[in-house]
Amino acid sequence: MKLPLFATQLCAAAALTLTLASPAARAQAAAAAPPASAASASPYAVRPDLATKLNQAVDLFRAGKAAEAKVVIDQAQAAIAAPQPAEATVLNRLRGLLALQVDQVPEGIKSLEAALAVNVQSPQDQLLCEESLARAQFSLKNYPAAVTWARKAQANGSKSAPVQAVLVRATYLQNDYAGTVKLLEAQQRAEGKLNVDDLRLLASSYGLGKDDANYLRMAERLLVDHGRSEYWADLLSRVQRQAGWQPRWDIDLYRLRLQLDLMDEADDYLVLADLAAKAGLPAEAQKVLDTGFAKGLLGKGSQAAEQQKFRAAITKQAADDRASLSAAAARAPAVADARAATNTFNTGAALVSVGQAERGLELMKAALGGPLPDPAQARLQYAQALQRAGRTAEATEQFKALAGNESLGLLARLWQAALTVKKS
Repeated sequence: MKLPLFATQLCAAAALTLTLASPAARAQAAAAAPPASAASASPYAVRPDLATKLNQAVDLFRAGKAAEAKVVIDQAQAAIAAPQPAEATVLNRLRGLLALQVDQVPEGIKSLEAALAVNVQSPQDQLLCEESLARAQFSLKNYPAAVTWARKAQANGSKSAPVQAVLVRATYLQNDYAGTVKLLEAQQRAEGKLNVDDLRLLASSYGLGKDDANYLRMAERLLVDHGRSEYWADLLSRVQRQAGWQPRWDIDLYRLRLQLDLMDEADDYLVLADLAAKAGLPAEAQKVLDTGFAKGLLGKGSQAAEQQKFRAAITKQAADDRASLSAAAARAPAVADARAATNTFNTGAALVSVGQAERGLELMKAALGGPLPDPAQARLQYAQALQRAGRTAEATEQFKALAGNESLGLLARLWQAALTVKKS
């Protein structure tokens, strides 16, 4: 973690121009300024010869020569037998900031703490030291000290975003997840929003703190609003763990996992193929098995023969189904009762699975107006069929209609998200 040195804030004394002024400007200002009396001298003032050395160090730093600037500071201190408190403070502060800039972090911390111990510097420079110490301690993974200095800096008026980031992350890295949540929620209220990194940290803190409801809300937000596809697997794994989840909905979850290429085990393909076959969709089951074989997950090992046999049986069912579907579609009953509506819906779904999307979608839509036993699942599957047929806008509307459903709302929202957020 590189610790930037704020060159415009390196000096405490108003009479000691160590920041932005050029050497020529400093000479002109010195010639015009009246000599300061002992009574009027700033409590932060240093002797002119030391000021010259300090200004030289700042010029070297501004020229990109931080190491040389640090040498000049060391020489300046060696030349002063008994520095005054203000002089010791300035020397320690500059040496500390320069040490941090050249990655000599322990030395930088020691010098900045020495500058603060003397306690003869302006509030602005005290704040600079505290902010720098917070970031330096964080870089050394000394998280308790980083938190201490960050809180001191903020108590003294720091509005630094990096210091806030140090405070939040050092709190998190001490496994204080409740504290991290408190900090980030307060930051969100103050700023109106959080950046993606902070949102991810907030989600992680919710999850590790066992606040599942807020974790789920935040993870979904990161996926949907910010396209963070790394949340796909975890969100889908949580769908089945929802209270009230029914096994009949598994097929819709597995379909989404297949679409997102999140099925990595042979059993995933076997389960989905079996679910599709039992739903009267052997053509879909055949496609699932074909994908599993093409990926090299099926047809190998001790279960190869059994898997080949299953594939052959499904292939035959799919062929038989294709031969009979047209007749089934022609005699699709009216949707006056639950049984008729279910038969019509299933016939439509089967037609879509064999590529007859137009007629299939027509039957599925008609069945939605009937007394289906699970209208929410039927609408979800109709939306999936619309998506497979390339009718994305209509599919989106159907997914949105289910977004607030108590049982299938999360899965419907994830299906909708899959239209735009793919697996990384």
